[in-house]
Amino acid sequence: MIIKQRIFPRDIEQLQALERRLDANHPQLPKVKELLKNRLSGHKGELALNFPLSYLPENYRIFHHLRLYDGTHFFQIDCLILTDQWILIVEAKNIGGELFYNQRFNFLSRTWDDGAQTFSDPVLQVRRHRRQLQQWLHLKGFPVIPIYCLVANSHPGTSINTDDPSLDIVIRTDALPEKVDEIRQKHNRDRLPTSLPEMLSKEILEGDTPNNYDYMKELSINDSDIRKGVFCTSCQRLAVGWDYGQWKCSHCSHNDKTAHHPALRDFCLLKGPKITNKSLRDFLLIKSPTVAQGILKKVSLRYEGTKKSRVYFLRY
Repeated sequence: MIIKQRIFPRDIEQLQALERRLDANHPQLPKVKELLKNRLSGHKGELALNFPLSYLPENYRIFHHLRLYDGTHFFQIDCLILTDQWILIVEAKNIGGELFYNQRFNFLSRTWDDGAQTFSDPVLQVRRHRRQLQQWLHLKGFPVIPIYCLVANSHPGTSINTDDPSLDIVIRTDALPEKVDEIRQKHNRDRLPTSLPEMLSKEILEGDTPNNYDYMKELSINDSDIRKGVFCTSCQRLAVGWDYGQWKCSHCSHNDKTAHHPALRDFCLLKGPKITNKSLRDFLLIKSPTVAQGILKKVSLRYEGTKKSRVYFLRY
């Protein structure tokens, strides 16, 4: 059963907002596009786990996209499977081409249409996560629990080779059910105490700490670099103005009463949830404080302060 569902990653939404809001000739736009491409590919690899995971026994507890703290560092786990005997960490990949896992020097090389590339070693990464999870369990006072790990690659156009014949934790994603069954058959230790999986599940959920990405800071993008205004929900142009209770596109004349919602979501993703009447007007390019106040009443969860110092918290 799925204990923690996978949701669409917020950091991908931030990159998508940046891609929309940066000028076409902005020097950091190519980097944003590259990061977005890589993150979407990684998310696709995680999504590919859904079907093979559906073949696992119902009593297996599945957690998607965890971020835990081992006392020194945060670490992310794409998928964690908790059984009544052991834990399995699955690192999801979506890398095409001819892959070679070099275990002597710990790197992954790829030969693909655009030439040869080198990546950090997913095997090294998932084994590090296993050690960090062991440390996390120790800090939380849990007994020693066997932890296995796998690297699952979902890309259909890939071949896998290695210099280590004993390397058996790299698999194709569609082979996951069979690999899990192999672990189950080889594992002959006693079951965990009856109450432990439930206690551990609760502790995992409480310890999960989503990462608050700040790509604007990371990429040295200033507030002034972000294009302001409301996109037309029909032609997608940044050419919409407020006109008698609705948004009207100056390019295609499309009208929409709710076109400000995507714009304010972009604001929330890039600048955070706090907003004032003045900053809303500045971002949506509207002049009327009264109109802005009406919008804020509908889109905010709560507010702090009074009059001109009032700060609202967006609900996106």
